[in-house]
Amino acid sequence: MADIGRPLSAPRGRRTVWAVPRRSRVTRESSLARLMPRSSRFWMWGGISVGLAFYVLFGIVPTVANLIVSFTNYSGFPGSPTSFVGFSNYSLLFTSQAPGFVSSIEATLIFVVGVTVVQNAIAVALAHRLQRDGKTASVLRLLAFFPIVLGVTVVGIVFLLLFDPVSSPAQAIFNALGIQSAFFGSSNVAMPLVIMVQVWQNLGFTMIVFIGALKTIPQSIYEAAALDGVTSWQRFRSITWPMMAPAVSVNVLFAVVGSLTTYNLIYILTDGAFGTNTLGMFAFNTAFGSSADLGLGAAVTMALFVVAVAVAIPLAALLRSRERRLLG
Repeated sequence: MADIGRPLSAPRGRRTVWAVPRRSRVTRESSLARLMPRSSRFWMWGGISVGLAFYVLFGIVPTVANLIVSFTNYSGFPGSPTSFVGFSNYSLLFTSQAPGFVSSIEATLIFVVGVTVVQNAIAVALAHRLQRDGKTASVLRLLAFFPIVLGVTVVGIVFLLLFDPVSSPAQAIFNALGIQSAFFGSSNVAMPLVIMVQVWQNLGFTMIVFIGALKTIPQSIYEAAALDGVTSWQRFRSITWPMMAPAVSVNVLFAVVGSLTTYNLIYILTDGAFGTNTLGMFAFNTAFGSSADLGLGAAVTMALFVVAVAVAIPLAALLRSRERRLLG
């Protein structure tokens, strides 16, 4: 008979307690995998292998290639010489030979903070109003989510038409008020408009996450609060907002990381001009603009990657600690 364990010492007069060795988690999972039919195991490991292959091919390989290019003076022009320049591209970022890098950091900070705050604030309000199960709420949720389906190019063209400084609905309203504006061509208005477009396109996803969090809150808590005479604001501040902490963490992280790496929408709306030259836009223009310095552009994207990691990891830890503090 197999040994099931070893006896632990026990005081006289008490029965002996046997310590049964625990199987490791890997052993248990391996045992469960062996219980699957061979064909199922084949498709399971095949799917995992294909997914890893795509991740390596389209994620790891381009990242490594971009890192290598950042140490060269590669321009992308046929026949142009390419040589290893070490850290010269990185040192150029803070000099006059690469103007716009420092200002792009400032623009990125404004863009990220503006998108994160406005997007989550509006999404919370919409989720609170549209969480009910009804036809009207369902239609409004669909309309709020619809912009995500549209491509970035379509969204950009639509807003360029809506805010055309010559003949557009927005210009007609401004003319009636006696106001003149170039909209996306104005240094004072371009960044707020770009933030508005970014929020409008991604608002639906943020709202859906908040609605899912609201539906997990037991109604009995609200009923008990109503019996105690709690006002609507007190109920939101003391019950709803704390219990939505996981959803807040997800939406804040997605908004921060997404707006940090956004460049395509800005490219369509302003091409990085009029104070909207974020790090992503600066990297694109450096690599594919008139200078077409792919080596320097790769260095900017690596700097953007470092900034994104340096922001995302501490922010995730901070949001996680907030969840533990609020939910226990």
